Amino acid sequence: MFLNMKSITTGLFTAAVVALAGCQNYTPAGDGAGSFDRGKLEMSLPPAVVEQFNSLDSNGDGVIDVSEARSNSDLMGAFGTADVDSDRQLSLEEFADSQATDNN
Repeated sequence: MFLNMKSITTGLFTAAVVALAGCQNYTPAGDGAGSFDRGKLEMSLPPAVVEQFNSLDSNGDGVIDVSEARSNSDLMGAFGTADVDSDRQLSLEEFADSQATDNN
């Protein structure tokens, strides 16, 4: 039984589509866009800090803005100090630094 080239090509294409379909919900460590630096930062922090940041980042945009910080009175009180670059948002790095300061 011999397979012709068309059936082999069709089979390979179908296999590739099925394999790629399984990857559609994959989110790498990082900000969802595959940020290598963000992923390295996440991996270097205690998991509890990353989990707390992600729970406060209610819209999932990778930063905690003032409206999201209002849900945590301690964070809201320290927001101005933690927002090192004064962009009215806390990055994961700024959040982690503020948590380290609070624990010392």
